[in-house]
Amino acid sequence: MPKKFRVVSQAAPVKGKSTQEVVTGLARLGMKAEQANALLQKAIVIKKDLDNPKALQYIEKFTEAGLAVKLEAYEVEEPAEIKSARQQQDDLFAYLNQVFAQRMAPTQTSREYHKSFSVALATSLVAPVLYFGLIALVAWSLLWYFTSGHRLLMGGWDLHGKMLLLQWAVGYVTPAVVGGVLLLFLLYPFWPQGKPPKPNILDPKKNRKLYQLVDVMAKSIGVPAPQYIEIAPEVNAAAGSTEGMVGLVKGKLSLMLGLSLVAGTTVQQLLGIIAHEFGHFSQRNSMLAYSWINRVSRWLNMCAYGDDIWLKRLDQWKEQYDYEIVHISLTATGWMILAVRTLFRKLYDLNLRLTRPMSQQMEFDADLYEARVVGSRQFRASTMALRKLGFAWNITVNVNFEALDTDDKLLRNLPAAVLDMSARMPKDYLRQIEAGLAEETTQYWHTHPADQARVEHAERANEPGILQCDRPARELFDNFDKLCENSTLGWYYSWGISGAKEFLVDNQLILDKVRFGEEKPRTTAKESLAQSVAPTAAAAASTEPQDHGGTIEWSPTKRDST
Repeated sequence: MPKKFRVVSQAAPVKGKSTQEVVTGLARLGMKAEQANALLQKAIVIKKDLDNPKALQYIEKFTEAGLAVKLEAYEVEEPAEIKSARQQQDDLFAYLNQVFAQRMAPTQTSREYHKSFSVALATSLVAPVLYFGLIALVAWSLLWYFTSGHRLLMGGWDLHGKMLLLQWAVGYVTPAVVGGVLLLFLLYPFWPQGKPPKPNILDPKKNRKLYQLVDVMAKSIGVPAPQYIEIAPEVNAAAGSTEGMVGLVKGKLSLMLGLSLVAGTTVQQLLGIIAHEFGHFSQRNSMLAYSWINRVSRWLNMCAYGDDIWLKRLDQWKEQYDYEIVHISLTATGWMILAVRTLFRKLYDLNLRLTRPMSQQMEFDADLYEARVVGSRQFRASTMALRKLGFAWNITVNVNFEALDTDDKLLRNLPAAVLDMSARMPKDYLRQIEAGLAEETTQYWHTHPADQARVEHAERANEPGILQCDRPARELFDNFDKLCENSTLGWYYSWGISGAKEFLVDNQLILDKVRFGEEKPRTTAKESLAQSVAPTAAAAASTEPQDHGGTIEWSPTKRDST
């Protein structure tokens, strides 16, 4: 039975306070003198039916006012509907723990996987050699030039006056600027990038049964139980290391669940997704290699397509220093940086072509764990549900930010809004989303195979499935709506929306203004949805998969992205 608390007067001042000081202190809380005197004469219940945090607030206020009070706990009878819901949740978790009590058969990797693994690992070892070799070459060239090279190249010049000054500029200033800035540019990927934001961790005490279920699932699949479960409002799920590659070695993992994903899926679908994520870590060596490969890709990507901070700085220095030799040196530096960028773009493109087949094969293998949970025949339905939620998320975010721009309003509960938007979609749009499943193809830069290929692969496995449960996934969480609202607010602050709490309004005040166009979609589902929803003005955000180290993520419109 749940506990409630009451605050009771002890009919005395706290130590060091007089009766008159108590009366004065209680007056500041809005009490009349006769009410204050009554509290000092006998024990009286001041407030009841409080939860623990609220009761402690009352204790603090009355103690500061000078009145001695105490906290009493008592049990209350739960309303019948709450008691019934709690019993249903207990029965649900008991069933799910029983389903995953047995060890799940591991996925046998294919010949294609081993081939792609070998190629990817070799490529990820060659690329750093070239990268660090270029750094070493630039550093050695600078050292050699300024210790002996300049004398060898210019020692025989016998110049005077302006020509001597020109020799000094050409021989010292230009090489120093070009080589120094180029070296700093190459070292840019190792500069401190700032601390990542703290994860929004699901309270393990309030969600003890969900944590226990996840631990049971991890044991069934043969992977370490996650250290914590992170929550976010997106249509997303991820499993990753808490400490990078070191965490993978130690088996310290984390699980992230997007609450919009939870809101729009069944228990069967959500646990299938979690099984997919854990499936990645059933092959620890593969994940270690994959984490290293992604780190190499990020190095190459930053050097090839990173922020043009150095080119901006070069332009600023040209404006700041009005000297011809400075302009010549900075121009030459810009050319060198562009040449290096071109080199790294070629290396990055080659790296993608040679390493992406491995990540695509890893997805096929992880999909089999999901298929073992939900059954091969249900894999297509799960895929369609995720695609539908992904499009609904894109639309909802665009509508939400436009409401912020035009009316200073923000949705209070993003997951609820995504679910509402998904339910509003006309049949024409749903048919277009389903048609898009067959239209997608796997490109060499994709971390994941096209959804249709994954569906066909899962269906060929002909797994019967071990779980059948169409109950809403939200039933696995306690106080789900409040959880969604808090997560939504935290997401706004992570986007830098200062004072976001003051802009929150009930979802319907924004969603009731949304109107789907009556014309049938003529382009892709993604484009037509963005164009046919008012007041959305911009197309949905790009969903091209991005690298996240050892983390495996779901993308907005595809099943997931790494």
